[in-house]
Amino acid sequence: MKKQLLILSSLAIAGNSFSQVLLNEAFESGLPGTWSKTTLATDGGWKNGAAAALSSSNYAFSTTNATKFMGTNDDACNCNKSADRLISPSMDFTSPGNYRLSADLYFQKGTYQGKTEVGTIEISTDGGATWTVLRNLTAVEDWRVESVDLSTYAGNSDVKISFLYNDGTGWLFGMGVDNVTVFIPQPDDAKLVSTSVNRYSLINNNNTLSLNVNNNGSNAITSLEVSWNDGTAHTATIPVNIAAGASANVNHTTPVNYPTANTYDIDVVISQVNGNADSNPSDNTGSTIITTLSQSPVKKVIIEEGTGTWCGWCPRGAVAMDYMEATYPDRFIGIAVHNGDPMTVSAYDNGASFGGYPSANVDRSMLDVGVSQASFVSYYNARKDLVVPVAVAGTATASGSAVTVDVNATFYSNFPSANYRLGVIVVEDGVTGTGSGYNQVNYYANNANGAMGGYESLPSPVPAAQMVYNHVGRALLGGYNGQSGSVPTSITDGQVVNYSFTYNVPSTSNINNMHGVAVVIDNATGEIINANKIDFPAGNSGLSVKDVETIDMTVFPNPASEKLNVGFEAKGGNYTIEITDLQGRIVVSEAFTNLSGAQSIELNTSALKTGNYLISVAQEGASFTKMIAIK
Repeated sequence: MKKQLLILSSLAIAGNSFSQVLLNEAFESGLPGTWSKTTLATDGGWKNGAAAALSSSNYAFSTTNATKFMGTNDDACNCNKSADRLISPSMDFTSPGNYRLSADLYFQKGTYQGKTEVGTIEISTDGGATWTVLRNLTAVEDWRVESVDLSTYAGNSDVKISFLYNDGTGWLFGMGVDNVTVFIPQPDDAKLVSTSVNRYSLINNNNTLSLNVNNNGSNAITSLEVSWNDGTAHTATIPVNIAAGASANVNHTTPVNYPTANTYDIDVVISQVNGNADSNPSDNTGSTIITTLSQSPVKKVIIEEGTGTWCGWCPRGAVAMDYMEATYPDRFIGIAVHNGDPMTVSAYDNGASFGGYPSANVDRSMLDVGVSQASFVSYYNARKDLVVPVAVAGTATASGSAVTVDVNATFYSNFPSANYRLGVIVVEDGVTGTGSGYNQVNYYANNANGAMGGYESLPSPVPAAQMVYNHVGRALLGGYNGQSGSVPTSITDGQVVNYSFTYNVPSTSNINNMHGVAVVIDNATGEIINANKIDFPAGNSGLSVKDVETIDMTVFPNPASEKLNVGFEAKGGNYTIEITDLQGRIVVSEAFTNLSGAQSIELNTSALKTGNYLISVAQEGASFTKMIAIK
């Protein structure tokens, strides 16, 4: 996505765009000689490049801007970026006019170790000798368009605009700038920034077509004539209230509704503004797509959490993951993506591209978001009821150390140009280690930052002997983006797509604690559309895949101290829960009769000594076992 905010000067001359464009810079050829920069940083301050070139391990510029821009990266430099200023050439505002600035900006206003970065847009009327703040930038997760009214500066002959980044003397993140334009707008000029409708919908359901519109004109917009066309035009005059320089979301009054399962292309055009022809019709068109479904399967929500044993705040993620597994065992899938420790899978860590730790990707749709129990619940609730076009399931069989995972995906619409991929993420619970790399740095030690699932009572670092790591991502079958060619390009409603993956379990892993996560990935967006857990066949227990699926267990918190909550789905009948030490001695045993449905059972573990234990839930010969830690 390259936000084409402004039309080329040739169009302006032709009278189809702005009456006057004073500045229009997209930085595709680097920093022009008419621009300048100042900095106290040792890396030279603002640099030119694409997102990949300007990003670092803990600060990644969003690739929604796919071309070159100007960026400053404090994470990469960890130097003095308290005065990184990017300065425009001088502009003459002596002619009367409602001057306006428009720019694409990337700034998240991050905080780290008590320091918060600051980004501002500033103006000078004396050639850069002094500066006045036009706007303090707020935190936005992705690239955004900033529009600033400059009309009060008309009459000045030496006007410069600058973008100032200040790391507050800390080690923070950075800022990006692109598509900077200063212009005098026409009276009635709307820009269609984006068009959206539900990507998937059940047949015979009404869906709202929504437009994001910028007012690039000098008049307030009070009405828009908008048409959407799928072969038939649907035109409506929509009352709005969009001030000059502002933007708004506008909903079309005609719903999108189809009686058959198929994929539909929709073209959108703004044809009139305030009852008049738009001054600049070249930026008034857009398109979107909707796929209607014969049925919608259950949606599973995946949260991939960036973590590391070196990361002192990362126990917060482990506690949140355990809570989600215990509370939403049927529809939540959590995976810990490790960085900089012995559990790191480089392809996974690099693919996830977290900007900091802990951080999380939710279905690879909500990217690099915050980590806490409350935020995980919020993300889950926001996505658990999404309409999705595919159900995914599978089985796993073992021959020696080789596990074959057979994935099947059932699609519920007709896709003439499908672009999906299947993949499997191998996950292991109960991971332990003896080296220093398994020591967990813990900023919650000694209750320094409040309660955190028991970590407030543990030291920093927590010794490896006391740590058990769950949800650990071990391998990507098919790669981070899924297996190319695993899904055909033409799919019919009800079609089942099958694909087999093979994984060799290393001797350092315990197959009894492993499972696969089968995923269906939209290759166009990278989003995980749906997923499901596939348990690996148990090793020494002799249980079949069916046995293991019968009893699936979550434990929380882990590590535990006084109490341990055990969650599982009982199929009806009698169950036994046992905790054994690593010498095989049973230290806790409780029997339960006539259990059915979702269970949450609290065990008293206050009498257990610090260390690692095995907990098992058993019913009529089938059992499921996990490693736990007592602190």
